[in-house]
Amino acid sequence: MRTTVIVNNKGGVGKTVTSINMAAILATDHKKRVLLIDADSQHNATSFFGADQDAGNLSDYLMSRNEPYYPSMIQSTDIPGLDILAGNDGLMALDISAINGGHVNKMALVGLFAAIAEDDAYDHIIVDCPPAFNAASTAALAACDEAVIPTKLDAFSMEGMANVLYQIHTMHQVNPRLRVVGCLITMWNKTQKEYEAQLRKFNDRMLPVYKQMIRNSEKVDGMTHSGDPLTIYSPHSSAGVDYRRWVREYLGEEDGKNG
Repeated sequence: MRTTVIVNNKGGVGKTVTSINMAAILATDHKKRVLLIDADSQHNATSFFGADQDAGNLSDYLMSRNEPYYPSMIQSTDIPGLDILAGNDGLMALDISAINGGHVNKMALVGLFAAIAEDDAYDHIIVDCPPAFNAASTAALAACDEAVIPTKLDAFSMEGMANVLYQIHTMHQVNPRLRVVGCLITMWNKTQKEYEAQLRKFNDRMLPVYKQMIRNSEKVDGMTHSGDPLTIYSPHSSAGVDYRRWVREYLGEEDGKNG
């Protein structure tokens, strides 16, 4: 079972769009059993899939003193093979001070993932993190084996990526398995080739940058209104093709050509 956190401290870099499309592509194209966990207090992934925030959510799980029966908290989506653990407004209250005060179980997802692995319930768990180092993201980094960092090619996004690299380094005391498997360039256009080259040269010494980039596309905004991932809403759009190629690269099955 692969457990992957989608994380960057900068908002607006495509974390939720990446999480949604990655989960959908794994389920539809690759027939994987996927659990998407919405750890963002804006809970956009939850709203996108029409999940019920009151039928079980991540904040309740993190606040529970006794580990709940996880199947009762997970909801199915309209995409076969893709389930979701919803986020809600309660995630706003789960900050680092709550962890220090002992009110949040920062290792709750460790227990959840262990139970899921024991039951062989899913092939992939994907956690959509908020643009902040808070209780929910701490719990995700403590539990996941891999991190993917989506980033735009602007200075603010790059600074957010540098911050999350530092946070991942500090989390190794809690979770020594956690590693960055790649930086994913999002919202790319041909005017950014120089910045792309600089990022790849800089990160050759620090972390891998995926070969596949996600081109800027108006279809992404349309997708968020439609409630359908790009595999359904616009599979042949530039972003739709790019996300499918990137997932193949993530899985080690890259061919880099076909949509």
